[in-house]
Order: sequence, then C-alpha cells, then structure tokens
Amino acid sequence: MRSTSSPEFSRNYGFWSEAEQQALLGARVAIAGVGGVGFQLGTKLARMGVGSFAIADPEVFEPQNANRVPGASASTYGRMKADVFREHVRDINPRAVVHVYREGVTVDNVAEFLDGATLVFDESESTQPEIGTGIAREARRLGIPDVLVVNVGFAATVTSFLPRSRWTFERFLGLSETAPLDEIAQATLDYTRFLPYIPPYSDLRALVTLTTAAPDGSSASLPSIAPGVDLASALGSTQAFLHILAAAGLGSRRRAPVSAPDIAYLDAYTMRARTVRLGRATHRRHLLAAYARQRLGLNPGVSYSHAEIAARRDGEDR
Repeated sequence: MRSTSSPEFSRNYGFWSEAEQQALLGARVAIAGVGGVGFQLGTKLARMGVGSFAIADPEVFEPQNANRVPGASASTYGRMKADVFREHVRDINPRAVVHVYREGVTVDNVAEFLDGATLVFDESESTQPEIGTGIAREARRLGIPDVLVVNVGFAATVTSFLPRSRWTFERFLGLSETAPLDEIAQATLDYTRFLPYIPPYSDLRALVTLTTAAPDGSSASLPSIAPGVDLASALGSTQAFLHILAAAGLGSRRRAPVSAPDIAYLDAYTMRARTVRLGRATHRRHLLAAYARQRLGLNPGVSYSHAEIAARRDGEDR
C-alpha cells in the first residue's frame, strides 16, 4: 500500500504537503469516457497519487484515436478503452483499484458507478446529452462535483457543477432539469452553449461541418488534436486536485475550483488564459472575433468539410 513516504511522491512535496498527498491517496475519481481527455487526466491523477477509479467506456480503440491518446496504438486497436486504461494505471501503481464499466454509464449502473466517488469527470459523448444529464443528477444527489473539461483546438476549457449550485449541467446546455432521460436523449447539442470559447484562429467552416449533416445524413465527430487534449488533461487534473483538497477540508489556503457559471480556458496557441461566464453571449463574442479574422484572411484554413471527410474515408476504404 502506498503512503506519503513512498518514493513515487517524494518530488511532489515541493508543491504540496504530506497532508494534501494523503487526501489524494484517499480519493476516488469516477471518469465517464477514457477515449481522449479522460484517459490522460486519469493517468495524471494516478501519478499524483489517486489510487481508486471508476471508469466507464463502452468503446474500443481505433486508429482515429492515435493522434491524441497514449493508450491508442497498433497493439491496442480493437481493445476496450477502459481495459487499456486500467492496465496503464496499474503499471503506474500495481495496487490501484480500477473498477471498469464496459457498458458505459447507464440508468441502471450510474448509482454504482458514482458510489464512493470524491468527484466525477463527464467525458462522455457530447452528442448523447442523456448520459451527461444522468451523471449530473446522480452527482447532485450524492453531493459531489461534476467536472466538465473540453479540448478545442490548441486550447481547453473547464468548469464544474457543484451539487448545491443553481447552475446545473442541464441549465448549462439549456435542458430541462425535470425531463426524463429518454426525452433528454432527443435533444440536439447546442454549440452556442457547449462551446463558450471559440479560438480566434478557428476556420469556421469546421464549425459549420459540426452543426450540419453530411449529404448521406451522417454527422462529423468533434475534431481533436494532441496539444489541446494534453492541455485539457493538465487543466482537469489540477481542478481535481483542488476539489479533492476541498472535500478533505484542506482547501482554505488553495484557490477554489472553477465552477459554473464561470468557465476557465487556457490556449497554448494564443498564450492566453481567462475566466469567463457561461452562456451564449460568451460564445458569440468569441465567434465574432474568429469570423472577423477569417474575413480579413488572417486565419489558416483547415480540411474538415463533409466532402473532405468523405474523400479521406473513401481513400482509406480503397
């Protein structure tokens, strides 16, 4: 059993105390989705000392994950993401407890999934709002923070929904707080709420692709690159650190975690970091800045139209 005296933590004490390290050792973190940010922030937390996890993900690794996830490689394609995550964590800490939910988060298992958790990260598919809503409602019932970290371009955003706050996950996405989950499942993602920060260097044709259907009726996945995922995992694991200390009564001399209606963003490309308010007004302000730059020819172009995505897919199939 690892303790505050374990050599793995000896260098941590230049930045946090043994009491804070003990809080990390005693924490349990639930992560819904380990196909990108969730994988990296989970392994960071394992290196920081967290030794208990609940992991839910029903998907397998594919080549399209390899651009940003350390667990995605030729040897893991076709394997469950949650199983690969558990192996990585146990390679860091052989005594780590990692409970895996290969079916993902469901109505039937969400209570068990969050049982005993200090906090939860919702890294589920944004196109399935019923999953995030189910997690958020159970987190509120249990009185634990629900943390949302999103990577966008070379940047990342983070906020958390505190159990007693009026700013709920549903309010954030414009959903009903009382509607049943099967009704929530019919809702479409409102990007003006989900992406408060639009990087000013964005080619907005990619955003058009995300918000429209292809000629064959398919939809594009959220684009994602390694620098943004790296930044998101660092931002998320730092926020987890602050939440864990607060839960242990050790947060009085630390800054408070970011929570709704505030959202923090860091952008490695622009070298900017700010805390802004959630909502459509924030989204539109950043959208207008990106639009102005694009009209002036200042932004680089990307290749993420429906036609370009289909052409690459057709080329791979040949």
